[in-house]
Amino acid sequence: MLFTSALHFLLMALLPIAIGTMVVGLGITLLQSWLHWNDVSLAFIPKLLFVIGILVIGWLGFANHFARWFQETARILLP
Repeated sequence: MLFTSALHFLLMALLPIAIGTMVVGLGITLLQSWLHWNDVSLAFIPKLLFVIGILVIGWLGFANHFARWFQETARILLP
């Protein structure tokens, strides 16, 4: 029973990071396939870097929010 509850708590803690990682990876994969499908020229590279920058900033914001959520959850669950 203790192992099951510990596993459940671990999954609850890591699920947002796993989902966020999958979403960012899927977004980058779709962007790369779109670039390849449309034979985008090298003039698009600055725009691509801009989009990647937005993804990185969004990911950092998500990680910061998740860390705050995890601290609040731990504060509530642990005495």
